[in-house]
Amino acid sequence: MKFNRRNFLKSFLASSAGITSAGAVLGNITLMNSALAQTSSRFEDYKALVCVFLHGGNDSFNMLVPTADSQYQTYQSIRQELAYPQAELLSITPTSEQAYSLGLPPAMAPLHNLFLQGKLAFVANTGPLLHPVTKAQALDNESLLPPQLFSHNDQQKHWQTSWPEQAVNTGWAGRMADLIMDTNNPLSMNISLSGSNILQTGTLALPYSMDSSGVEKFQALERDQNWNANRVSAFDKLVSASQHTLEKGYKGVLDRAQSNISLLTNAIESAPITDVTYPGSNTAQQLAMVAKLASVQQVTGHQRQIFFVGMGGFDTHDNQAVSHPQLLQRLSDALAAFNSNLEGLGLSDKVTTFTMSDFGRTLTSNGDGTDHGWGGHQIIMGGAVKGGDIYGKMPEDISLDSNDDVGDGRMLPSTSVDQFSATLAKWFGLTTNEVNAVFPNLNRFELDDLCFMKT
Repeated sequence: MKFNRRNFLKSFLASSAGITSAGAVLGNITLMNSALAQTSSRFEDYKALVCVFLHGGNDSFNMLVPTADSQYQTYQSIRQELAYPQAELLSITPTSEQAYSLGLPPAMAPLHNLFLQGKLAFVANTGPLLHPVTKAQALDNESLLPPQLFSHNDQQKHWQTSWPEQAVNTGWAGRMADLIMDTNNPLSMNISLSGSNILQTGTLALPYSMDSSGVEKFQALERDQNWNANRVSAFDKLVSASQHTLEKGYKGVLDRAQSNISLLTNAIESAPITDVTYPGSNTAQQLAMVAKLASVQQVTGHQRQIFFVGMGGFDTHDNQAVSHPQLLQRLSDALAAFNSNLEGLGLSDKVTTFTMSDFGRTLTSNGDGTDHGWGGHQIIMGGAVKGGDIYGKMPEDISLDSNDDVGDGRMLPSTSVDQFSATLAKWFGLTTNEVNAVFPNLNRFELDDLCFMKT
């Protein structure tokens, strides 16, 4: 029987699903990648994931709002001054049956249109979970819950690692890159437009950071500036002359960085010019750069890419009635422009955009805003998304002290981060064994695929 290295490693990785030790699972991922290090990308098509992280905890219960009289009255009585007028809500009719009718606020009109066109969907009441848990269990035994549930930093980490009970320093997108990245390409498949993040950090893979204006260059060593020629020449001679191990290592890092700078700069300059007008917000400009990078993936050489975009301001303890609609408008305008840009590039079905956030917020008002919650709703957008629907399960009863409320209007998630993210990973091209290795807790949940992606 002929030995097939890749099939052997896939079988070996299957054992990771039953391992609870973080070190053991990450070790298996690292070993598999090292064994495949001589191979280039295994994919022939192009796919990209774009995470838009809403820092601070988006109040998504003012994003999907009940419109039927009975549920709306409950919503209005709890939310008080934060409630949208019923007549202003933009109704939606999801493909699947929901517990009650829903609508979007006026600020989300651009995304309302995309939902009606089948280009956008929502995943309902999602959050970090160790395993399925009832309200009674959650209130009776804290050990069943993810640690530090209402802490910004901890919950951001839970969303990005999808491994709440482990003190890991790798995110699920980083672990995906460890498995599937083309190790012959010096440029990372994970690119951040919003600084460092654990989501894209793997054991081997690290994200490449840039911003919406492009790559940051070594200004003092910029080679295309005539006035810099003498300095660059002297520096090159200095680092080339040394035979010290650390100095040679430094030169290697510097050479790779300079190579990536040149590659990305030239690639961005060759990107097609779009006739889409992006808003001036930082979020929109980050997405505009993502569209450019996706359009030149043949130049950068990756068949799979994951982008990280950040948007702040969602910690709305006060002034929420004014600030939150503005945030939703900014987000909606940016996503709508990005979708138009991708459609013009013929990349809509190849790029899937999704939101994540620290947590949902309390249904109750503190008088001027909302406090830290748990479950919340997320957006998924793209031509490969089965749009026009809501996936997961909306809270059946949004009244206070219901079976969905673990206190002060904090909704108990009905869908785990693992299920949400694993569905994206499966579309991205990971095998079942690889998905289970990246999301070690996935097998605790009944569904490992929420089916919001087209096959």
